[in-house]
Amino acid sequence: MVDFLLFALASVGMTLILVRGTLFQPFRDFLVNRAEQIRLKREQKGSSSGFTLTEFLLGLISCTQCTGFWCGLFCGVFFITSDTCWVWLNSIGNRYLFNRILMLFCCGTAGSFLSMVSDIFIEWLFFSKMLLMRRFDDEEHQRSISAFSPDNNETEK
Repeated sequence: MVDFLLFALASVGMTLILVRGTLFQPFRDFLVNRAEQIRLKREQKGSSSGFTLTEFLLGLISCTQCTGFWCGLFCGVFFITSDTCWVWLNSIGNRYLFNRILMLFCCGTAGSFLSMVSDIFIEWLFFSKMLLMRRFDDEEHQRSISAFSPDNNETEK
């Protein structure tokens, strides 16, 4: 159970750092600029075919679910299958190898799902906070307007 909790937190944390964190912002900016240069060169040549590693990495690092799969796969190697990580490599052709590969694939999909749900939850918290702040600011604005305007009762008299 501790291994699964550590796996879940590590894969979600790694994904969010890669996709949203300021630590990797320069790398993401570099990929965006490089992909734009590649697109402009293609337009000049008149070709639209081809898919580069830069475009693949940009697509990967822009998507929480895609990055979550690879982070989940990576974390699965260390947290879920760590006890026999190198043993199963020696049993090629065995049913045990198939089970381990399937387990790693499941770790990837679990990491993808957990990362996507975490990202949605964090966005929901952020926008809920923004909405609450907006309501508070509107109420403060209404109070400040009503403080300087005469009451309806005083204007009727």
